[in-house]
Amino acid sequence: MNKTQPTKPAQEQTSKTDASNSGAELIDFPALEEVLQSLKAVGVLVSGGCDSEVLLRAATKVLKKRNAIAFTAVTPFITEYYLSILEALAEELGVTLIKTKIDPLAVPKITENNTDRCYHCKTAIYSAIKTAAAELGVHTIIDGTNMDDTNEYRPGLKAAEELGVKHPFVTAGMTKAAVRTLGKQLHMQDPDRPSDSCLATRIPEGTTITDKELSLIARIEKPLKAVIKGRLRAKVSKRIIELQFESVDRVLVENRLEQLERIADKALYSLVLKEMQ
Repeated sequence: MNKTQPTKPAQEQTSKTDASNSGAELIDFPALEEVLQSLKAVGVLVSGGCDSEVLLRAATKVLKKRNAIAFTAVTPFITEYYLSILEALAEELGVTLIKTKIDPLAVPKITENNTDRCYHCKTAIYSAIKTAAAELGVHTIIDGTNMDDTNEYRPGLKAAEELGVKHPFVTAGMTKAAVRTLGKQLHMQDPDRPSDSCLATRIPEGTTITDKELSLIARIEKPLKAVIKGRLRAKVSKRIIELQFESVDRVLVENRLEQLERIADKALYSLVLKEMQ
């Protein structure tokens, strides 16, 4: 388990700014504020995406940073790009970021990549983070799931339910649009950052997940990740990499095409571009 700074139990950490932050904190979202206040001290699961960042910002504001610790899983499914976002966020907010290493490639039910892959992966992640949190005296884990997510097929939600991970946005009745609005109010630098998913989703269901393919996907996406405005997916099938992107990023992709082709050629893959509709 790695951490960005020495950690004390939640109840022992102090902040010089706490006294000035008393009173109503989320004026336009009283339901969320009430939910967070009822939890008292939390471990916030963060991934580098917008929803979990908004939740961490909200929890830090309502509960103060001594009662909100950020946790993330370090796995081959998440790129260094998102870890760098989380490290910068933790530094900005003055909160502790606990990085828990997990090896999903050691779990056959994950690498087999069947329809329940996400369930088994989330089970491994939640279990490891709950253990890490308990060592710090934190027994409530929350994540950024919102109301819109509950209308989609997300096997990971079953794992969350089984392991007691709470969803404050859902309890407060907040949609993704509401979460983005709150993000702007909480001064996120990029509240409209495009949504993303783990690298395992780039590999066709039923195809075994390997470190080699995950590494290739990460290398293909890396030159574009920090500069794109829309969604980006490098999907691997047999010896072909299909790079999916939105029209807003067409010029960026074309300008880096030679670099991307060299990466694909070196791995003995063919690169195909596909503009998302």
